[in-house]
Amino acid sequence: MANLNTSILSTCPFVIPPKNEQRAIAHILGTLDDKIELNHRLNETLEAMARALFKSWFVDFDPVRARMEGRDTGLPSHIADLFPDRLVESELGEIPEGWEVKPLGELIDLAYGKALKARSRKNGSVPVYGSNGQVGWHDKKLVAGPGIVVGRKGNPGTVTWVHGDFFPIDTTFFVVPKHENQSLHFLFFALTIQDLSLVAADSAVPGLNRNLAYMNWQLAPSKIVVDQFSHFANSFFARCHRLGEESRALTTLRDALLPKLVSGELRVGSHMGD
Repeated sequence: MANLNTSILSTCPFVIPPKNEQRAIAHILGTLDDKIELNHRLNETLEAMARALFKSWFVDFDPVRARMEGRDTGLPSHIADLFPDRLVESELGEIPEGWEVKPLGELIDLAYGKALKARSRKNGSVPVYGSNGQVGWHDKKLVAGPGIVVGRKGNPGTVTWVHGDFFPIDTTFFVVPKHENQSLHFLFFALTIQDLSLVAADSAVPGLNRNLAYMNWQLAPSKIVVDQFSHFANSFFARCHRLGEESRALTTLRDALLPKLVSGELRVGSHMGD
């Protein structure tokens, strides 16, 4: 049986660059890693900002409560005036006057993804999504983006935003709005607070029961307010996408440079590490 042990390793030759060059290599790779990590943190911040705005407008009803109490909403007047100044009772408790509560099934369909085993995927730029998020790449899309993927099997109820075209596999659903011009940004955040994992079927492999999910109540605000939210959210998500694409390019560059720098195929000046 083939094996590798310390005796074998001790006889293997290694090319070790001078310390100054080692520091230069570490500086280059470290700078790339730092930028990738910074982009990751910025993306988390941008999504948190969009999520906080959603909560303020559509969960806590801050602008409505401010108008009710005669306080400044903190919003430009043309946006503040879009909100009602009164709360009324509903199936979900108090909601802004003029807004509605509907079964989730009146707003969206949860369509099945399609089987695509890893060995069948071809190298391409289309992300493949499973119930836990992206699981690979393919050369053909199943769904035109942007879109929303919802975990169906394995990790039911997990909600993932996708900026561009994508391929959801058969452990997922993807969201199909039932009405034209319906905001995917609003639906994304609405689904994240639906706690869809509670409507998972009880079996050896937990799975989301979409018929039960369709029965969940969902707040349906006025279209003009949702459109305004979508305008803000789109700017946040577009920036996230640009940062993600930049990080992907930087990761490819780092992974290409690493073996060349370590092997000595590509040499760098020692002054770069100073």
